Formats: sequence, C-alpha cells, structure tokens
Amino acid sequence: MPSAVQSEDAMAEDVSQMQTALAEIREASSIPAKQRKRKLSGPVGVLCEYAFKEGLPAESLNKIIDIITRPHYLDQTSITSIVKNLYPATKVHPDVIVLIVGGLGPGRTKPSLPTQASLLKWLIMVYEILEDSEILSKLYGILFNMLDMISLRASLCHLLSLVTRRKHVKPFRIQALLELSHSVADEPALRGLIRVYKDFYPDIITGDATAGRASYFRHPDPEWRDKLYTIQEVHARKITKQPHHEAFRVNRRGRSGVKRSRSSLPEVHTSRANETSFTLEEIEDVDGFVERLEQIELPNQLISALDDPLLQKYLMLRPSKRATKRLEEWLSAAFNDMSQSIVDGNEDEKVLAELLGGVLNYTRRTKSLPEAAVNFLLDCLPSWNGTTNQQVILELLTYIDLQQFDDQYAGFLGRVEAAILNNTPESKTVILDFYTALFRMWTVRILSGQHESLPDSYESPTETLSRLVNHTDTLCLSLLETGTPTFSTMSSVLSFYEAVAFAITHSSSNPNIRIITPSSQIIYLLVFTNSVSILSRLCSVLAAYKRAFESAMNTASPSPPERGYPREYVNHFNGFLMDICNCLWRNRAFNREDVNALGCLIPTTVLPSLRTYAESLDHTLPTLFSLSYSSALCALSIACFRDLEEAAYAGDPESIVTRHAGPVTQRSLTILANEGGLRISWADYRLQVLKWLEERGVGGIGELMFNTMKHLMNAKGPTGTGAE
Repeated sequence: MPSAVQSEDAMAEDVSQMQTALAEIREASSIPAKQRKRKLSGPVGVLCEYAFKEGLPAESLNKIIDIITRPHYLDQTSITSIVKNLYPATKVHPDVIVLIVGGLGPGRTKPSLPTQASLLKWLIMVYEILEDSEILSKLYGILFNMLDMISLRASLCHLLSLVTRRKHVKPFRIQALLELSHSVADEPALRGLIRVYKDFYPDIITGDATAGRASYFRHPDPEWRDKLYTIQEVHARKITKQPHHEAFRVNRRGRSGVKRSRSSLPEVHTSRANETSFTLEEIEDVDGFVERLEQIELPNQLISALDDPLLQKYLMLRPSKRATKRLEEWLSAAFNDMSQSIVDGNEDEKVLAELLGGVLNYTRRTKSLPEAAVNFLLDCLPSWNGTTNQQVILELLTYIDLQQFDDQYAGFLGRVEAAILNNTPESKTVILDFYTALFRMWTVRILSGQHESLPDSYESPTETLSRLVNHTDTLCLSLLETGTPTFSTMSSVLSFYEAVAFAITHSSSNPNIRIITPSSQIIYLLVFTNSVSILSRLCSVLAAYKRAFESAMNTASPSPPERGYPREYVNHFNGFLMDICNCLWRNRAFNREDVNALGCLIPTTVLPSLRTYAESLDHTLPTLFSLSYSSALCALSIACFRDLEEAAYAGDPESIVTRHAGPVTQRSLTILANEGGLRISWADYRLQVLKWLEERGVGGIGELMFNTMKHLMNAKGPTGTGAE
C-alpha cells in the first residue's frame, strides 16, 4: 500500500483510466478476437490493477458483471483475471447479485461453466458485505434448483449453507437433497448442506444421510478476504474524511484537512460588514441564520452561490434584483470567455464542467435557468458533439421557459436532437428521457401558475404542452420500431406516458392541460409484450386516461366547445380498452364486432393466417392472449391457481384429490371439479388472478379491468361508468 495519500488529481486520473479500460472491454466483448484492432490484455490489466489497489465502485462493478453474464467474445483467461480482482470498494448492490444468479445454469446464452463457478465462488466471498442481506434468500429457490449441476454443486452447497434459514427448509427440498445424495458418489459439500438442514429438523433427517465425510465450508480464499477488508477500510476512511456541505455553514474547500483541487468558483467572503450587520461566514446553525437573516451582508462575489448551499438559501429567502444582476454579469463574462476559448480551440473541459455543474446546482434550487446560461447554450449547442457534459446540459435544458414550441425547438430541442440522435435505440432513449423530464418540468410550471406571466403573443401553454407530447409520441413510436423493442426502451416510453397520465389527472381542473392519447401503434406494440411489468404499467396508464376522460365529461360546469373532446376521439380511446379487455379477459382477441372495438388494428385479411397458425399449435386465436395463455401472464396465472389449490388443501386435504395441470380454461375447471379438484368458477378464477397479481405489485392489469368491465366494478367498488 502507498505510504502517502494520493492527490485528488491522481485519483481522478486513475478512475478515468479504469473507466476507459472498462469501456474498451465492453466494446471488445461484442467483437470476435480475430477482428479486434488491439489486444484485450491491456485494458484487462488496467482494470485489474485499479481494482486490486482501490476497489471497484458500485457502478463499475455492476457494468463488469453485466458484461460477463451476457453473451460475449471475451476469452476465459481474461474473465478469470477480472473475476479474481473484483474487489468491491463498497457494499455489493442487490442488482449485482441478481445479474450473477440470472447468469447461472445451462444454456447457450449463459456464461461458460468455469465463469459460473468463479462467479459463484465470488458470491461466497462477498456474502458478508451485501447491501441487502435478504437478496440471496429471495433467490434461494433458483439456487437450490441448480444443485444437479456437477460443476457448480460444491460452491452452491457452500453458498446455500450460508443463506439457509428455517423458512427455507421445506419437505420437498429435504426429499430432493436425500435423493440427490443417494444418486451421486460421496460428495462432502452435499453432505455438509444436508447437515445444515438436519440442524433445523434433526428428527426428519435420520439414518446414513449425514454419515461419512462432510465439508465444513471454509472460506475459499482467506488472502482475498483480507485484501477485501483492507480496501473497504481504506475506502471508508476516505468517505469519512471527505468534506461535506453543511446546510447552515458556508462551504470551505479546505475543511477536514483534505486537499481539494483548485476551483474556478470563489468561496464565500464578505469584506463590507459593519458593527450592525453579520456575514454568512459567522453563521453556525439554523437558529443563527433565521435570527440574523435581515442583517446579513451580501458576500464579495455572488457567483459563490453556484457552490454554496447557504448562500443559495439566503438568495431564495431574500431575493434581490441587484444580487441577481451581479450574478448574471459574472456568469455572462465567464461564459463569454468560455465561448471564445471554444472558438479558439483551447477550451478547458474541467473548468467548463465545473461551471456548468455549478449552474445546475444553483438552478435546481431556484428552478430558474440564468439568462447567461441560456445564451451560452444557444451559442454552443450548434457545435456540441452530443457527449461532452451530456447529462448536465440535458438537465439544464429541462429548465428552459415554457414558450412557443417552435422557438424552443429551433433554439434548443432541435439542436439537441441533431447532436445526439444517430438512429440507434440508445440515442433515442436519451432524447426520450430528456423530453420526459422537460414535460414534467413544464407540467409543474402550468400547475403552479408560472405560465401566466407569458406574453399574450405567445401560443397558449395548452398548445405548447400538446405539441411537446405529440412530438415525443412520434419519437416513442420511432424508438419502438427501431429493431426489436427491449425492456429498457419500452420502460422509457412508459415513463413518458406515466408523466402524461399524472398531468391529465388535473385536466378537469386546469384548462391548460389537455388529454392527448398515445398513438394506436404504441399501445398495441406494448400490449403484445412478454414482460408483465410493461403490460401492468401500460394498463395503469390507460386506467388513468380513462378516469381523466370520465372526469372531463362529467364535470359539473359545462366546458366551452373548444375545451370538449370529440365523440370520435373518445370512442377511439375506448377502442383501446375494448381490445385489451377482449385479449386479456373476454377471450375474444382481434374481435371487431363489439362497440368501439378496433381489433388491435390487425387487418381482417391477416386473421385467417393467424387462426391457421394458432390451430397448428393446438390453440385458438381468440384465447391466445388471455390470462391463462398470454406469454406475459400464463406462468403467474397458474402460480395463482397453485396457491388456491394449496389453500384449499390446507383447509381440507380431502377436497383436493386432483390438481390442475394447466393452463386453466372454463372447460378445464368444470372437468377438474368433477374429478375431485378445486371447485371454482371461471369468473372467480380470473378475479383471483387479478387480486393475486395486485398483492405482488402487479396492480395495473386489475386496475384497468376493475375500471373498465362493468360487471367487475362491484367486486372492487364503484369507480366509474365503465367503458362503452
């Protein structure tokens, strides 16, 4: 270990090199070895060296595990070296554990068996520093079901022995362990796990099941553990020594004795105080701040507000045109110098990043973007490369004024799109997330009445917000149609419409917010997903839209004609609801005979081919997307039915003679009841599925059904008038 503490500049350089190496490894993981322009040993060496010396931050650790557990072209030697040096600097986040456990098991897309064994061994070694000690307990069933893999069994037994608690020791697991023990040769690790089980139920596990040599599960690598503890202790000391901004004291960069890099932003200093006034430097706590608020003298340089929370609070509580002008003048001069240096080609990226970060910090407090920053962004966006300071610039732009959409698009939004968009899902997702944040900010301004100060010559806030929604809707559709939609892209699309759904809940009380429905194609692309999370969130959004329409149409005071919604517009939205109910609930997918039904926009000429294909799989097309058969819901539906059977069996074992093999249909329930199985009606079964999903956090589907299907409203309580 080095005897002296590294300077922050050196540490920052090491971190930068490590992140660069990690980016190169990620890029190389998708390129066959013979096609790479440089050897992989260099970046791997840099990454391993940094991890061995400093430990890996949580974000980098997550990225590495994500690379290793996905299909890749990395060689086994490089993977082994990386895993051997995965020293976490902090506690291990649950996401890392989920990635590793998800990568275990047989399969073409899974990591190699040596890699799986290394990752499993790594889980054992970091077990004591997990951020959430319950995460492995939640994944216990998955780990237990992999005990039949010979290459992983020893490490799995060790890990399970650490995780096992009484709640995990079930009769079926005891039976599985005993059967596995009898079918394989004498394996100490397996017998060691059986002994752990025996400690909980010594009267059940008897005989020679635990006889013979058994493993007591020593730590796989004590030397590695000692190194890990050393890294974590050093990191903890660094954290405690880092200066922090005290809420009611001015920020001093030299506090706590830690050397700070030179900053272009001045500290708070006041040299014009008199006997009757106080300075911010004299404030020690909140009581002193409140008592002396009226007597505090402004500091020499108000630009310190960019980096000082106390000065920010003071300027918010005692706003002053003079103070605002001083701050704007300093920012204007600083940004002018920065613009000139960019033109001359000798810009200082660190100074620019610090300045923009300070402006963002200040803007977050005041909710108002300084005019000097607005002018700088207008000047620099045409030549911006779309990556430098991307996160800061995009967040700053969410604070632009709610003005005419054409003006804002020409000055900011269009230039951002030109700099970032490159026809990839990743770039479109970045823009979509930005528009989501911008929409939220403009919605807050409308709801808080800040739009009322806009000139009369500008378009109404209603039109501006509506045009932003329509523009983003087009982007969402483009994103979903760029390749196969992934969970990440669909989630970003839904995040935007969740923001819209929140806004339209105020449409009946705020005339500046209109209900703008998503494009039909977006709805149906998201409906036919394999993800229950996406489907649930979509249904929740549509339920919010339905309530907003009902509230707008049932409002006590009649709306002006221009504030109403055309009947065709409402009926088209009702068509979405009818189609989803037909698919999930009524077993009538793609039906067009019901009122307002759109048949999911599937051309009638295509339906015969779809029916033929479904029949070739021994299915019927109308039921293929129901609760029992939907690819997103079928496993959960049968799990719900299993729970119902277990509950009935626990109450009366003789009532359950036969169990349902699945999937559940109306006809199969009748047959099951006649053969001594669970007696439940088709309607009650579907109702139980909705409630079962809601209990497990998947409430959107039930929310939509209970608010749409008239005969279900009594089961949940009256919530509306139902869809037509």
